[in-house]
Amino acid sequence: MPIRKSQLIDENTGQVMAEKSGLFETFHPEKGYLFRNNAKYVKFYQEIRLSDVIKNKSDYANMHLLAEHLYKNTNMIAVYRNKKYVPASEYDMQQIVGMCERRFKEFLDRMINVGVIAKVIIKSKNTLTAQYYINPLYFNTSKYLSASLYMLFQKQLDEYLPDWVIRKFHEK
Repeated sequence: MPIRKSQLIDENTGQVMAEKSGLFETFHPEKGYLFRNNAKYVKFYQEIRLSDVIKNKSDYANMHLLAEHLYKNTNMIAVYRNKKYVPASEYDMQQIVGMCERRFKEFLDRMINVGVIAKVIIKSKNTLTAQYYINPLYFNTSKYLSASLYMLFQKQLDEYLPDWVIRKFHEK
């Protein structure tokens, strides 16, 4: 059975402040098997229901399809192309959900209007590129909420965050 060892080190002095070690169990008699521990994941929170925001079952299903394409730790909708992940275009997302162009644009507009998806325009050189992000209240790919995701979905997130966290995000 592997042993996990962690240290808390003062970054200024390099001194070890605390040390902790213990058995790393991949199988626990009561909890079971630690399944796909290092795999990419998307999580959602049972107390914050997407179905409270989206009543249409088709839209709900389409959001789940798009959530399967979130890039790790960013909540950006991405596709794997030419051996790398790239931001998904509207066409890519349309293909993921299997809709015609007009219906997809209507769906995307609805999701943006209710705060489930945010569109960000990136300017590089002389090119404008759109990136799409899913609100971490409904699907999340990280343990942490980044400042940029907070700013994209601030209106919806403020209701769920403690005041001190909101103040911290506004200090930057």
